[in-house]
Amino acid sequence: MTSLQDRNNLVATNNSIESGAELRPMDRSDSATRIWLYSGIFWMSVTMLIGLIEAVKLFYPEFLQGIPMLAYGRLRPVHINIGLFGFMSMGYLGATFYMVPRLTQTPLFSERLGSLTAWVWNFNLVGGCLGILMGYSKGKEYTEIPFPFDMIIGLLVIAIAGNLFSTITMRREQRVYVSLWYILLAIIPFPIYYTLGNASKFSGIEDAIINWFYSHNLFGIWLTTLGLATLYYIVPKQVNKPLYSHIVSFVGFWSLAAFYPWNGGHHVIWGPVPMWVMTASVTASIAMFVPTFATMVNFGGTAWGTWAIMQRDIGYRFSLMAYACYVGASLWGTGLAVMSLNAKLHFTNMTIAHVHLGFLGFGVPGLIAFTYFYIERSLKLKYSRPLAEWHFWLTMLGIVGYVVSMGISGWVEGSAWEAGNSPQGTMVDRYPYHVARAISGLIVLLGQFLFVTNVVKTVNAPAALTETAPDALQS
Repeated sequence: MTSLQDRNNLVATNNSIESGAELRPMDRSDSATRIWLYSGIFWMSVTMLIGLIEAVKLFYPEFLQGIPMLAYGRLRPVHINIGLFGFMSMGYLGATFYMVPRLTQTPLFSERLGSLTAWVWNFNLVGGCLGILMGYSKGKEYTEIPFPFDMIIGLLVIAIAGNLFSTITMRREQRVYVSLWYILLAIIPFPIYYTLGNASKFSGIEDAIINWFYSHNLFGIWLTTLGLATLYYIVPKQVNKPLYSHIVSFVGFWSLAAFYPWNGGHHVIWGPVPMWVMTASVTASIAMFVPTFATMVNFGGTAWGTWAIMQRDIGYRFSLMAYACYVGASLWGTGLAVMSLNAKLHFTNMTIAHVHLGFLGFGVPGLIAFTYFYIERSLKLKYSRPLAEWHFWLTMLGIVGYVVSMGISGWVEGSAWEAGNSPQGTMVDRYPYHVARAISGLIVLLGQFLFVTNVVKTVNAPAALTETAPDALQS
């Protein structure tokens, strides 16, 4: 999209309000974007802090011992749910509320509704996590948030979908850009699998199959698609050239939509499930190579020859980091679905390394890239480059340290179990890797502290002292 289109969008927004009327804060353009985005950044810091506490407890169990609300068994589900519904959901919904009006050349149907849903989402998440800390968890992975807080999330997504659908329906731009495809894929099926996962009355292995169907779609059809939509939007703007191939993006989108929903079953391989369930899941997991390869070709082709831009644009570096980690995590997941490897590595730290390559490597840099993009291109502000440089290198170092340490630990565990040793027998061997994990987490957290400091100081800087970004007018 061009700067002219963005300006037309802003003009349309202003014309929709009576002349001379003063806009309330929640009615101003991009008010929903800012609340969702800044909330996501806040929750990102919180979930990383909790994750660091958990990492320390793994090699020093006496840390914060004696406080029931800070027991590992309560902190872990809070860490997961804040990461899913706080950091990634809120952050990438902020990007979505930014992208949809610009891709449709139409003002958001209701900025006020977008802002109100953000505030309700925040307070509801606090209530749900306090419930878990007080011992009211439902006790099933990724569905720990107790009633009624769990169902409120589903209702809020329906309200968000109504806001976005209304905007898309009234669009002036008739072409549907690839980012809109992914946004629609994220919000359309969410109420179905979310309700199925949180309100199911199944038991035994049926419950496990349904739970992994829900949780894998939560990661792949909700969070991954919102992240890819964001990268598909900002990367062509960052390099100032069109996407490499519309046809390749078409193949990547439809193959992901077809194969990803059936991946969850590879978490119950070798369990008491029908063989056809295992076979179907393994087949779908291996078939995920198609959308992964399509994304690799598309972003690789778009990024080809952009070395000079990467050197000067730190936000673009984070986009490339997110893209590379998405490809790596996807291929890694395909490999772990192979039944022989799954038998050896599934219940080890190798799975933790794989998940965090997606969470830390794809989710975090993607949201950071959009934040830097938003600050420069829309707010027309210039953040501190030295802080951003430190932020980038600390984030990269921490992610590499985390994934490598957990990957090696997982291989050590799997090899020991394969040789007939008990899980307890590997605890001493795993100790140094858990220490390395905590140190890597601390490095990532320090990087995000610099990021939050940079963002807060930039957006609150006096206008007279704020330097305009060199390429601010190219959005």
